[in-house]
Amino acid sequence: MHAEMAALTAEMQSRITAMGYPLSGASEEFATLLAISPRSADHRMGTAVALCEREVVWGALHDGRIDLPKANVILEVLAEVPDPRREELELIAIGFGEEHTTHQLRKKLLSLTVENDPDEALRKEAIDRREVWIEPAAHGMAHVGAYISAEQAEAFVAALEKMAAAPDCADPYGQGDARSKGQRLADALVGFLQEHVDVQVTVDVVISADQLVGDNDWTPESKRLGPIGSEVARDLCMSPDARWRRLVTDPVSGELVAMGTSAYRIPTHLREAIQARDVSCRFPGCHARAEFFDCDHVIPHPAGDTCADNLAGLCRRHHRTKTFSAWKVERDPGAPRHELVWTSPLGKTYRTTSRRYARNE
Repeated sequence: MHAEMAALTAEMQSRITAMGYPLSGASEEFATLLAISPRSADHRMGTAVALCEREVVWGALHDGRIDLPKANVILEVLAEVPDPRREELELIAIGFGEEHTTHQLRKKLLSLTVENDPDEALRKEAIDRREVWIEPAAHGMAHVGAYISAEQAEAFVAALEKMAAAPDCADPYGQGDARSKGQRLADALVGFLQEHVDVQVTVDVVISADQLVGDNDWTPESKRLGPIGSEVARDLCMSPDARWRRLVTDPVSGELVAMGTSAYRIPTHLREAIQARDVSCRFPGCHARAEFFDCDHVIPHPAGDTCADNLAGLCRRHHRTKTFSAWKVERDPGAPRHELVWTSPLGKTYRTTSRRYARNE
């Protein structure tokens, strides 16, 4: 299967390159065909291409000396190590991996890369990739992660443990000493941020004009995390710092009430309306939140107006895909709910509509 994936990847790359387009469109083609995220498609394509290029690792995987998770670890950790040293470390890793777990293999390789990076060139590249990410979870929760230096992580954990052990550790849920260590650490982190940073949370509520005067089943959302539950939203809305924004839609079509401008620059109120309507990136299969996307003209300006009908939310990656790759997009004027029709480099078509509309239908 992995050999087939590698061959298919190489073939698609060759075709798209021959068409004169960057390879970014290839990942999107895979993502939509396999119904996976672009990041997952990137990872699979990267693994397939790397296996084609790293014959030693591919041979060990093909012969059953190592499995795919171990091959991925070798490819990932040694990706920035130059040859011929990289091939030497691959041989060491394969031999070690035959007798040890994937976790032990990763730890061994990390040690070897530190020893073989005397001028810290690889470390400097790793530092440039530092980031923080947040992902929605079930039941009104979220995952927060960070990629930072080891010394910063050690200092972070030490400070957090000190705050969690203090008698006055934040206790937002009133659980007191019944909390686990992990719960105290989480409470300490949130408590510290709330004490030192003034943050305003916006809750978007989209309601049609005919529902303004009656009862309405609404799904409150955080701009970053999507649905957060009515109880959580009510708590947020009771805050004296809460900010509400009303966006009125047509009772029949569900479209935002017309608003627009002849200028290329998108006014703040229109941008916020598009963010509330689209919820996430409008590229097929992408779920990047509105907090992180661009408002882009479906028909490029000045041929296309700067109005709700001709604007769609696209994450930065898919904004660039639309502009610089063989992917094409147009709006279907006869379809309700602001439907977009995407055509891939291989000629396949995909239709997307606002996730908010899709949830409410």
